[in-house]
Amino acid sequence: MNTTQAGVAGVVTAGNAGSSSWVDRRSGLSVDDFIAEYRDPRKPVVLGDAARAWPLYGRADPDYFRRAYGTHVVRVRGHDYRLAELIDLLEASTIDKPGPYPCKFEIAKTFRELLPEVTPRFGYSLPDRQANPLVPQRLFSGVNNLEIFFGGPGGEFPYLHYDVLRLHAWITQLHGDKEFTLYAPGQEQLLYVNPDMPWQSSIRDHHHPDYERYPLFREAKCQKVVVHAGETLFLPCGWWHTARSLNMTISVAFDSLGPDNWSAFIGDAVDERRRNGKPLKALALGLWLRAVGPLIALQELGGANRDTAWGAR
Repeated sequence: MNTTQAGVAGVVTAGNAGSSSWVDRRSGLSVDDFIAEYRDPRKPVVLGDAARAWPLYGRADPDYFRRAYGTHVVRVRGHDYRLAELIDLLEASTIDKPGPYPCKFEIAKTFRELLPEVTPRFGYSLPDRQANPLVPQRLFSGVNNLEIFFGGPGGEFPYLHYDVLRLHAWITQLHGDKEFTLYAPGQEQLLYVNPDMPWQSSIRDHHHPDYERYPLFREAKCQKVVVHAGETLFLPCGWWHTARSLNMTISVAFDSLGPDNWSAFIGDAVDERRRNGKPLKALALGLWLRAVGPLIALQELGGANRDTAWGAR
């Protein structure tokens, strides 16, 4: 098995003080080793070859998208662009004059032709329970699963967050370099969590925070990692993160729900119903999900939820 563990040094406090920490970079990792070393310990990792089976892998540069999808009309911040026009705008942007960001689109809706080019799903991300018929699909109405992102230099994600419903996040860099800033769970008291949307921080301009306004944020420990073309960042459920493009970037992101983050998923789904003033529905939902969990686990022993096609059961 070919593996590497070269790390990318990360700043361990938001105030840029302290010693370095590391995010592993691994290739040739078996599924069992991934589960034991990263998924179950809830440890981020950069996988060097997770997307190697995708037909799009290794050829998804801006020119490819201009040729294949340049006439597609996409909407960003209320403005319609042809994709080729948007790519031109992003390539011409600078850190001082960044283009619009995030430019993200649901592949199943905006780039359906891309589905076979980003298939199969990673074996690392299976089983995935999101499409299981025993799981109410309305829970995922706000989850834009399987998205493609385009960004230019200086493009910064607008808020610090973890992926909603405690889903695991997978971000594959198809082109360019993107810097991620990660905060481990358990630091919520330092991150100024938005009480109405507890998967988001209330900190404004978190890449350049106002420490007088958010003094506790200075104590929050973070790790930084740059993900390069061909690499995939695995972010376990509950890991807070944000990102910025260092140059022209193209990324594909999706989420996964398995037996290991099932309880955390139930907790967030139930809490959302309670915040919306629906305590009885929250109670019923929690009882249902806890009851069907063992049944779904039995299905998975027979191979359920392991289809590599997107949206398959």
